[in-house]
Amino acid sequence: FEKIGFNFKDISLPNHNLAIPAYYIFASAEASSNLSRYDGIKFGHRCSEPKNLEDLYLRTRKEGFGTEVKKRIMIGAYALSSGYYDEYYMRALKIRRIIRDNFTLALKQVDYIFAPTSPSIAFNIGEKTSNATEMYLSDIYTTPVNLSGLPAISIPIGFSNNLPIGMQIIGNYFSEHNILDIANLFQKETDWHARIPEKFNHE
Repeated sequence: FEKIGFNFKDISLPNHNLAIPAYYIFASAEASSNLSRYDGIKFGHRCSEPKNLEDLYLRTRKEGFGTEVKKRIMIGAYALSSGYYDEYYMRALKIRRIIRDNFTLALKQVDYIFAPTSPSIAFNIGEKTSNATEMYLSDIYTTPVNLSGLPAISIPIGFSNNLPIGMQIIGNYFSEHNILDIANLFQKETDWHARIPEKFNHE
């Protein structure tokens, strides 16, 4: 990027550590709200030969939803319940505003933000499925962008131990076309996007 004329400076996004808990409150609340319609009548999977309406609901959702989906539905229902709405959901809304304000301030100092896509290189398939928290933390650099509503793109920028490394290009609101142009400039100067990791083999 410096070779093609970009200038860089360090910036601060001080509340990134708040993004993961806020994001998963929102994600779980959305899951709980939206997936409630999957009752086996109008939408989604339907169990066979239900005994009654309650049996239809229970078995349909038991068979149709995986463990992670059920977990998010339960957390979302809890966060949206009357006794905990203000404590969890409303607090997450306030955190989202703080994160958005951090990005607004940062984008007054620079035109675009370059950041890692993930805190680590790509991990092997199934490597972190037993540790949900570690899986969630893999999103620590992407969830703040989602919460703020800013456009971003992730592009491959290299390999480490034969596993790919990604980088985000984050722009201000309505700058999608510029972000795509920047990613295209990078791909014209490199060939990382054309390389396939050794461990990823379609054959």
